[in-house]
This record gives sequence, C-alpha cells and structure tokens, in this order.
Amino acid sequence: MNETLRVDEATPLLSASPGYTERPAILPVVRRYRLRGSNADDALDSQHRFPSDAERIAFSLLVQLHYNELQHNALNESSDILENWQHTRAASAVASDAGRRASEMLTQFLLNQSSSSAIQTIFWTAFPLEDTGHTTTRVIDMLTEDRASPELLTHPVVEAVVIKCWKHGMKVQSARDHGLSLIGYFDALSTPRVLHFIDVLGRLAFMGSLIHYLLYPPHFHITLGQNEQGTRERILTIMSAASLARRWSMHTLPAMLVFPAFVMTLPSVPLPGNVSFSVLHIALLIQLVLLHLPTSPSLPAAVKPESTIPLSTLLSHGAMHIVIPVTLFFFPVLLLATFLVSASLVDTPLSVLANSLEATPMDSRLSFFILFITVIMLLLGGFGVTLAMFPTLTLSTTSTSRWDRYSREIGLHARRSFVEALVQYEPYYFPVPFNLLQLVVRVPCMVFTGLGYPVTPYIESMEKVLWRVSVGLIGAVVSGFWLWGLV
Repeated sequence: MNETLRVDEATPLLSASPGYTERPAILPVVRRYRLRGSNADDALDSQHRFPSDAERIAFSLLVQLHYNELQHNALNESSDILENWQHTRAASAVASDAGRRASEMLTQFLLNQSSSSAIQTIFWTAFPLEDTGHTTTRVIDMLTEDRASPELLTHPVVEAVVIKCWKHGMKVQSARDHGLSLIGYFDALSTPRVLHFIDVLGRLAFMGSLIHYLLYPPHFHITLGQNEQGTRERILTIMSAASLARRWSMHTLPAMLVFPAFVMTLPSVPLPGNVSFSVLHIALLIQLVLLHLPTSPSLPAAVKPESTIPLSTLLSHGAMHIVIPVTLFFFPVLLLATFLVSASLVDTPLSVLANSLEATPMDSRLSFFILFITVIMLLLGGFGVTLAMFPTLTLSTTSTSRWDRYSREIGLHARRSFVEALVQYEPYYFPVPFNLLQLVVRVPCMVFTGLGYPVTPYIESMEKVLWRVSVGLIGAVVSGFWLWGLV
C-alpha cells in the first residue's frame, strides 16, 4: 500500500484507454461514503467513470475495504464506555456488511467476465489514497491487513488468482497480450515464487556458513596473535549487514546478533569461550525457527504453500496460545521446585542455605523430589487441557479448501501470510544479499539530490539494470529448473 503510482512494464495490467486521465482517490470517497451510509452505493457509480468494469470493481472494493478499516480505527478515539460500545457494534456490523458486499460485487463481476487478465486487474490496479501525494493502495494490499474481509479472502477466485500470480507472476499474461520485448519476457521469468526461492537459498547459505563456523571455528594461537577474518567470516558479516539494510522484521533477528558479534571482535573473530561465540549459537537457533514460520522468507512458502503454510500457522498459534502461556504460568513454581530438588540432592550443602556441614535429610529429599514430579505433571496436564480446549484445532467440516484443513481461523491467517509473501516478492525485488546493490545506486543518488542535483528519475532504470544482471540471471536459471520439473 506504499507504492508510487506509475504506468510502466512493471504494471502491465493498468488500463491504457485513450479517454483515461487519472484514477480517483480512495479516502475522500470513503469519508463521503461514511457520511451518506448505505445510500451511497449509487452515488459511487455515478460520480466516477472508469475505462473498464475491472477498474470500477477494484475501486468499489477498495472503498468497502477502507471503509471497514476506518470504522475499526475509530474505536479507540473515545474514552466514553457507551460510545465505545456503540462504535464496536457499528464496526462489527460494518465488517460483516462490507465483506458481504465485496463478495457479491466480485461474484457479479465474474458472472459477466471471461478474461483472466481482467480478474487480475481488480487486485493489482493501484489507486491514490488522497488527492495529493504519491501513496497508493490496491485490493491485494488490503488483503494483507488483519481486518481484511474473510468473505473476500476465502473466495475461491481470490485463492486461484493468488496461487497463479505466485507461480507465474503478474506479467506473464500481459506479455502475451501486449507483446512485451525480449527483456520483458526475461523479467517475467523471475516470478514471486522464484524470487522467494532465491531469498530462501540466501538464508540457507547464511545458516550453512554459520553452522560451519560453529562446528569448525578458527583456532587461537598465541604465537600468531589475533585472528583475521577469512572468507567464511566475511560472508557472514556481509550477509548479516545486508539483512540489516532491509526493512526490519522478525527475520532480521539473527543478523542483529551475528553482525555485532563479528564487528565488535575485529580484527579478531568470535572464539569458543567468548560471549560473542555463544551469541552465534543463539542466532543459529533463531534462524532455524524462523525458517519454519508462516511469514516469508520461509520453507513453508517455498515447498507447497497451500499445505505447509496452514500447518506452520497451526504450530505457531499453538506455541503462542498453548506452550508459552502454560509455561509462563508454571514457571515460578517450576523454578522453585527445580532449585529445591537440586539443593537437596547434592552431597555438599550450599553455603547460602546451610549453617552446618550436614547433608539434607532423606525425608526432605523425597518431599522435594515429589514436589518436582508434581509440578512436571501439572505442566504436562496444563498442556493437555489447554490443547483440548484450544478452539482452532477443531477440524473444519464446512470448507473444502486445503487452507482450512485445520480450521477457518487458521486458514485465514495462513492465507494472509501467503498474500503478504506475494506482495513482498513483486517484480524487481532484491533478495538478501543482492539488496546491497541497491545501496550502490541509492546512496550516491541521495547525495546528489541533497546537493541540489535531483537524479531520482534515473534510480529506477539503474536498479533494473543491476537487477537483471544479478537477480534476474539467477531467477532465469531457477525458473528453467521449474519449467523442467526439477524443482
């Protein structure tokens, strides 16, 4: 939802009708729609003209989705209890009504259309948020929001469009319809699935280098002085720096640990027995967990998204709603019981607890051991009871979609994670560590712009050239393996 509105080969689905001037802004219409209420539907169609029905439907869907978002954002604006309760009821009714309207509009459009490209236009056409400014919004962006319409997110056509764009990209159909050049076909080979696969390969290479370093760390020799960083250490430093140069998320956590560990030990390296070496072990454990989460880049999206992302979502929700709360609830008594049973079993009494040299009596040892076993049983029982009461583990019987195999709630979260991955890996995306090439272009351009020599129009062209000679070549190779069924 933070893209610049432009028409080029990266957005081939935008209309090029001769009578088209500029698309209307969304939020001003949403504010008028909010004032008029349910009687504003006819006014929406009469106030604006669109070159195609697909863009008209896209505009109407965005108005409904942003109207729903606006109603929810207004919940925390008042401190009055009654007013908040009324707003909550109104927001719930708006969400239900907006989802129903959005699904009905899409279904009605599908009954009168037979073009797949027109369907994709609905989701990828960008509209400005305000009359002034460059921030735009698309239907596909709104599907990543937490309050996205469940009716629209679970629509079979929406699922089909997302899967098709993930596998084949957003430019394949346009390349056939509009006759793109050879460069256009080359760019279209790097689909979101291919770009995500390259990103995952980079994370696996980072993890493999980290594992190799932890298994075979450099040896410290007193006669040779301090160690110098070799190729392996430089790879870890550069890749962690590349991760930090991207927008921060939970997938940045390993880089936040690895990069300082190597930089703060220069000109030496983290050695066994040092705190920095222990930090690398923590980074490896975090990286292993992150690769199995539903958020990209991760292995579930790289294998078979409609099967593995729901399973990953189920496990992550189980950890957040079962394992962590139950463990924290029993943690104080578990810590006390562990300390008591450990102190009672040692033959040498602890100086902080004992005033004599006598060992703990057998009665106390037995009592503390029973306490420890009881706490462990309570912890396991808590897991079992919470697991049985966990509502989202109930198998879905009302949906035939593979996304809802564990429940509708899990399916919604899984779909949202998949749409986020699709939006993230759009054309000309630089995975780690290739995003450092962007800095080679953007940093000098920012310097020239600050000196009064604007070169912004040339940034995109230069970035595309760098992307084609780096990520694009790798994407073409990976796409070739996919075409031959080898991946």
